[in-house]
Amino acid sequence: MSLFQYINLWAVLVAAIVKVIIGSFWYSPFILGKSWMHESGLTENDFRKGHPIWVMALLSLTFAFIAALAMATFITPQWNILSGAGMGAIVSIVWISASKANTTLYENYSLKHYLIHAGYDICSYTAMGAILGAWH
Repeated sequence: MSLFQYINLWAVLVAAIVKVIIGSFWYSPFILGKSWMHESGLTENDFRKGHPIWVMALLSLTFAFIAALAMATFITPQWNILSGAGMGAIVSIVWISASKANTTLYENYSLKHYLIHAGYDICSYTAMGAILGAWH
């Protein structure tokens, strides 16, 4: 039995794309982008000096694909949209947000900074889990 036997790579790709889309909105100036930049001590000029946007978008999609593929290894055909969403929520709260809380503590980030990132993780991983649970 292969670890990837029940994985639908189209579902993994769509879940990864949805994660990137959620992040694009979440960190946009219209939602939490300005607050996130302020809490991170960043300016728009910092982004102009950084990596080209296409590099960041491609790497974001790659990392999201890896995360979705890893999550998909736990989801079997017996799962559905609700159990998948629950799995995504648990993964994001228990592993990802808890780990970021530790980083927040030691790097002295604000609670607001932490909540912006944790909120994105919870929303995006819940959506990824729902997609993977619904689409085998």
